Amino acid sequence: MQFYILAFIVACVLHRLNNQPDDDIGVKALNISTWKFICVGVLFDILARVSQILLWLVARALKYEKTEFISVIILCLTSLILTLAAIKFFHGLSREVVQGTRPFLRTLKSAIYSLGLTLPIFFGTSFLWGVFLRLAQFLGVSVDLSPQNVVQWFSHPEDFFVTVIRVVTIVAIAPILEEIIFRGFIYRMLKGRGSKFIAAGFTSFIFAVAHWNLLAFVGLFTLSICLIKIYEHSADIREPILVHALFNAITVTGLLWNSHVTII
Repeated sequence: MQFYILAFIVACVLHRLNNQPDDDIGVKALNISTWKFICVGVLFDILARVSQILLWLVARALKYEKTEFISVIILCLTSLILTLAAIKFFHGLSREVVQGTRPFLRTLKSAIYSLGLTLPIFFGTSFLWGVFLRLAQFLGVSVDLSPQNVVQWFSHPEDFFVTVIRVVTIVAIAPILEEIIFRGFIYRMLKGRGSKFIAAGFTSFIFAVAHWNLLAFVGLFTLSICLIKIYEHSADIREPILVHALFNAITVTGLLWNSHVTII
């Protein structure tokens, strides 16, 4: 969560530094100053963490053992509020998300087609990167090959309600928040100040680093490049959001299926 707030701050600063108008999709200036937004972001993060600790202490005092459930709820609500705040603060993108130029079903159809092109690229680069890391490990290089937290969560789910909340967060909330931050703002602001190739590379690098997992790094980097290409081609932020959401849904479904989870 701290990374998302930091990314928002970077997006705000880049927006302030960007003197070139972004007329292609009509983004207007922020209706809140950069420093005020920084203060709001930091304060919000502190309040979220204090609330999480207090609820955890109350749960322990009441001998409620499923404290993980409370932590996940706080994380989900924090992500949701931050997503709504992003859409509210950035009016231009808000209009683009809510009032797209294409019908939703047409955008969904295009997103499904784009996902079909993205999946082979993602899995292909992920496979080659995994082979390279395992070869490096075989040659004596110390390499961390542990999977992402999300893989561990859904490979061995323990609590039904925690699993449901995590599915909602990863499939419905995270794609909106991440696409707004990385493709909608950071990429566009960097592109407005220089080469789109450098902007795409840098945005994809920090997107991959944000997930903080070496094994998934190259796969996530190429996924981000694909999402940027989709965004550039469609000029509609809804399409990469849908592709991202469908990608996460397929990933989560596969993990849950392999873990033999029965949802009643």
